[in-house]
Amino acid sequence: MKILKTLALLLTLVSTVAYALLEVTIIKSEENAFPIVIAPFEVIGDAEQGAQIADIIRDNLNRSGQFNALSSKGVITNKIDFSYWKARKKDAIVFGKIEKVSSKVFNVYIYVYDIYTKKRLYGKKIAVHNSGIRRISHYLSDKIYNVLLGQKGSFDTRLTYVTVTNDENKDRVYQLEIADADGHNAQTVVKSSYPILSPAWSPDQKKIAYVSFKNGRSEVFIQYPFMRVKSIKLPRFDGIASAPSWHPNGQGLVLTISREGNKDLYFYQLESKKLIRLTKDIAIDTEANFSPDGKSIAFTSNRSGQVQIYIKDLTNGKVKRATFEGSYNAKPVFSPDGKALALVHRVGKDYRVALLDIKTRDLTILTQNKLDESPYFSPNGGMIIFATNRNNKGVLSVISLHNNQIVELAQNGAEVREPNWSNYSK
Repeated sequence: MKILKTLALLLTLVSTVAYALLEVTIIKSEENAFPIVIAPFEVIGDAEQGAQIADIIRDNLNRSGQFNALSSKGVITNKIDFSYWKARKKDAIVFGKIEKVSSKVFNVYIYVYDIYTKKRLYGKKIAVHNSGIRRISHYLSDKIYNVLLGQKGSFDTRLTYVTVTNDENKDRVYQLEIADADGHNAQTVVKSSYPILSPAWSPDQKKIAYVSFKNGRSEVFIQYPFMRVKSIKLPRFDGIASAPSWHPNGQGLVLTISREGNKDLYFYQLESKKLIRLTKDIAIDTEANFSPDGKSIAFTSNRSGQVQIYIKDLTNGKVKRATFEGSYNAKPVFSPDGKALALVHRVGKDYRVALLDIKTRDLTILTQNKLDESPYFSPNGGMIIFATNRNNKGVLSVISLHNNQIVELAQNGAEVREPNWSNYSK
């Protein structure tokens, strides 16, 4: 078991600062991971804080489940012993140096070599402000991921989630929080004594839609976490609104709206303020999510007499049932390539995260927990984050679809719920 304790660093453009820390724990690690070596970066001048870059890169790569990244201090950067590392079955080596330019600026040099071909796969020099050490580490982690696997990484992205604590009067306190993808830089953007639910990043990562009960009913708000702009509340819609999910173009949201006791799906266009009804059924239709191309929605409905997932083609209006295994499947989310759905599947009395191949209808149960909820894909589709219960406490878990590695994110003294993963940073 490997524990990576996180420290919160200050972001400059958020409305409220959180003092709680997320702790990241790899609780299940599998084989079949890319074996590489991450050497400590050489420090030139007074640049000690930059030395953490190598550790952040290593932890990022290991957390993805795709890599078995080993730290090693025995690397002479101007003379790599390729035979030594080849004998130890390492495929690549990463090293670099940090050079102080001024009191607040560093030059970061990074190199990636293939052990077997002895060829340099990547080399880069980047000037970085001392406040951007973690951000540049995530950026370089994505570059290494792409160079070695030919795929995009998901390290330079963000999470949003809800924490629940008790104050000194034992009253519930709900906080909408954001953090880097590795759990660092945790910040509170909304704090309330009323429940907060269903946060969702906009595609441009500038806004978060969420549900609040602060006015005595379920309403949808939009928060601007990096701007000093007051949150906006969507109209009352002559009904109770919940479960917001953004259209891929960011110009509107699909909502569940309950009118006269019946829940249906609607699309709300932000600029025109036009509300378009998407489903009309006597059953409950809820928890909709857009396909990556915006041409379909997957949603939860009990129209068959069971709780199942359906997909509606928005171009021709046809609705097809997507899940057939079991009597309960809910909370569907499209994979970034649009070929699969992450969902919650009931097994006996337990609720577990599962993966549905839309074309073949094959359903794969990914977890063995009792109370999983709110799955969401990383932007590269390689991982799924979800909420679960551990020792009667809400925590977040991330599962690698490469080898089923489990990474857990917990917060001391708080329930952690309702995760959502941002798109790539702009």
